[in-house]
Amino acid sequence: MYNHQLDAFIKIAELGSFGKAAEVMYISAPAIIQQINLLEARCGLKLFVRSNHGVKLTPAGQSLYEDAKTLIKLSEDALNKARQIAEADEHIVRIGTSLLFKCRCLPDLWTQISENIPELKIEIIPMPERQSRKNGISDLGTKYDIREGIYCTISQKGTCNFLELGRTPFCCAVAKSHPLAKYKSLTMNDLNGEYLVMPIENVSEEMDAFRNEIKDKFPTVHIIDSSYYGVDTFTLCEVNPYILITQKVYSDIHTNLITIPLVTDYTMPYGLMYANNPSDAAKKFIDEASHIKKYQQQFLK
Repeated sequence: MYNHQLDAFIKIAELGSFGKAAEVMYISAPAIIQQINLLEARCGLKLFVRSNHGVKLTPAGQSLYEDAKTLIKLSEDALNKARQIAEADEHIVRIGTSLLFKCRCLPDLWTQISENIPELKIEIIPMPERQSRKNGISDLGTKYDIREGIYCTISQKGTCNFLELGRTPFCCAVAKSHPLAKYKSLTMNDLNGEYLVMPIENVSEEMDAFRNEIKDKFPTVHIIDSSYYGVDTFTLCEVNPYILITQKVYSDIHTNLITIPLVTDYTMPYGLMYANNPSDAAKKFIDEASHIKKYQQQFLK
C-alpha cells in the first residue's frame, strides 16, 4: 500500500544510524543506504544530515517522519478493513456494545429474528467507552455492524442508517442530595434557576428545540454544554447541584443519580444504527427487525 522505503527511513530516524537500523531490519548497511538514497531521489529532498557520528533528520526529514507514521497507520487500517470485509462470514452480525450503547431491545429482537433466520449468528464487540461521534459512526461496517442507542438527528444524519424502534422521553437526572430528588416528576417551571447539563448544539434537532424553548421561556435556567455523555458527565452531576438532561433508557447507567420524568412533549429517537453499506448479514438482520412490530415500546416510555 505504501512505499516500504518508509520503514527503513523511520527506523533510521529513530535509531540515528544506518548500521543499527540495518541490523534491526536484518539487511545489509549498503542496502539500507541505497533505499534512503532512492527515497531522497524520489522525494527530491535531503532527509538526513550524515556525519561520522551518525545521522539526524533535516527539517524536511522531520516533517516526513511525523507524517510517514500516520501514513503507515492509515495504510494498515485500510488493509485490515479490506481483510475484515473479505473474510467476514456472511452469516455473522457484529453487535457493538458499551456503557452508553447497551443491548436493551436487541435480545428480544434477536430471539425472534433467530427463529426466522436460524443461519444468522451474532458476535458481541466491545466498543471504547469514550470516542467521538465521528469515530463511533465510522466504525460501523468495519469493527461492528450494528449498535443500539439514541440517534442524533443532526450530527449523525447521513453518516449511517437508522432503524427507529421507538421514542424515549426527556428526563432529568439529579444527585440523591439534590432538592428535586424527592419529586416524582418535574415540570419546566421546576427548572427555573437550575443548572442543566445538555449536549452541545447541532447534535440533535430535539435537543436544540428544547434548548430554544428554555432560552425563550425560562431565561433563569443556566445551560452547561457537554460535548460527550459518559461516566465523567454523570460524576459531574453527582458532585455538583446540576441537572442532567437524559432519557429513561439511561437510568440503568447513572445509578447514583435519580432519574425523574420531565413533563414535556420532547422525545428522542431510539433504535439501531448500522452502516450506509451494510454487510449481507447485517442487511438481513435489519430487514427482519423492520418487520417485527413487538418492540419494547413500554421500555422506552
